Amino acid sequence: MKKTLALLLSVIMVLALLTGCGSSASTAPAASQSTEAAPAEAAPAAESDEGYKIVLISNPASGDLGPVDAMIAGAQRAEADFGVTVKIIESLDPAGYEEDIRAMAKDGYDLIMTTFPPMQEATIAVANDYPDVKFGSIFQTSNEEGHYDNVWSTKYLGSQCTYVLGALGATVTKTNKIGYISGDQAAAVCDACNGFMRGAHAANPDVDVYFVSVESYEDPAKAKEIAKSMIAEGVDFIQTDAAGSQIGVIEAANEEGIFVSGDVSNNYDLCPDGFISYLGIDFGQNVYLAVKYLVEGTFPGGEQGVMNLAVGTYFIDQDPINALIEKADDASVLEAGKAIIDDYTAKIVSGEIEVESDLTPPSWDRIKAE
Repeated sequence: MKKTLALLLSVIMVLALLTGCGSSASTAPAASQSTEAAPAEAAPAAESDEGYKIVLISNPASGDLGPVDAMIAGAQRAEADFGVTVKIIESLDPAGYEEDIRAMAKDGYDLIMTTFPPMQEATIAVANDYPDVKFGSIFQTSNEEGHYDNVWSTKYLGSQCTYVLGALGATVTKTNKIGYISGDQAAAVCDACNGFMRGAHAANPDVDVYFVSVESYEDPAKAKEIAKSMIAEGVDFIQTDAAGSQIGVIEAANEEGIFVSGDVSNNYDLCPDGFISYLGIDFGQNVYLAVKYLVEGTFPGGEQGVMNLAVGTYFIDQDPINALIEKADDASVLEAGKAIIDDYTAKIVSGEIEVESDLTPPSWDRIKAE
């Protein structure tokens, strides 16, 4: 139970951030303007053997198995691979964002990474005053809204990953009816659902896709009702994009005996006969790439980067489907689904399959007519 609650809290925070709905909840009261991150593994503030001074400044706190912990893990991978040291700072008071970032620039840091949209304005302000310092703006759109030669900003789009999951659902369904339940209809959610629909259609032109938004990331009861309604219509595979609300969908899938694919966390234990996969996100890859580009001398300042399946930020965990295969009497359908995951992922990474970004409201009729 404790494990499930911890995962649920992590899910709620990540998905709220992904849809731009939770930035205010990510900031703590201004009891302390900035602190060193709590995890013992975090590196001390020191110049690396290679001469680089690198810092990650996060506005959410670490320690909840959420995005910041993943970023710290990414920093640790970069330290091991590139022989650098990454300082970790938590800047929890919005009024102190710019001061904290500016202090690192004054101290001669070569790369300053900041997290999420609430830090974007402060990052740009300091970047303008320190053109020789490189800035990694994680989950920000600085260079989409302007142009800053010393800033590499990155946005997150899950449509490549959901394309594969749509293909998975369209492969394992027995009724040719699958569903997608989201927490809202923000642009990033629309993009993800449209990717899901296109992947499903590519894998199985006979499939139908149902889409419903809960309009809340914290209403599992409503989400369960929606899932039950879909199942009554014959849907036997549901993909969630609903943070805390996904728990209701998973409960419905468990009770009705259908397949369900979650978001962010492995909730296999809640539906051991049907939880088939989930939409995974590794925020640490963004940190790792920023350090890699700095060390290699290829830092993409002035560019708006996209974090997706192809660069390793999004992933599809196959542990759940492997567990289902292991205990299935007839695993042929599941084996076919696993093969689809491998095939479509490889084709997206190689560029053979191109998944377009589509922020318009999801419409299965529109997708089918393309």
